[in-house]
Amino acid sequence: MRLPMLAVVALSGVAVGAVPASAAPAALSAQDSAFVAAAGYGGNFEVAGGELAQARGGTADVKAFGQRMVSDHTKANTRLAALARQNGASVPDLPDSQQQNILKAWSRLNGKEFDCSYVPTEYLDHVATIGVFQDQAAHGSNADLVRFAKDTLPTLQEHRRMISMSLSELDCGP
Repeated sequence: MRLPMLAVVALSGVAVGAVPASAAPAALSAQDSAFVAAAGYGGNFEVAGGELAQARGGTADVKAFGQRMVSDHTKANTRLAALARQNGASVPDLPDSQQQNILKAWSRLNGKEFDCSYVPTEYLDHVATIGVFQDQAAHGSNADLVRFAKDTLPTLQEHRRMISMSLSELDCGP
């Protein structure tokens, strides 16, 4: 089965303080800007996908994972948006076009069919996302975004562990 790779997922986060009115935000580096965009698209995708998982998932584990995605990503989206604003940037309001296509496909699935698409996609997404957040943590220029990436990694790793357990129990045969 060929599975699409999805954009970054942003989870958890850091406390955000106010920027003094006299302090103009420095422009974000290309690395930091790309991270904000990918994390924003990914966070929006995870909330929408989590809502679908709660409504269309076939198992209690998938539904619970969906609820966790909605909860964690809603919080993270708020924190990321505040960090972006402090630094003169903005976060996307929706998933990207590829993610929107995946959501449309998921909206036509129920039960086992939904689970057999959602679970492996979420697993691959979290594997990729962890790599992106590790890269930001190691190479980002903006201290707030580096801290956000570092603080978020344990949550991403927990999500990967959770979805890995669901993947190992998934039966997508006839």
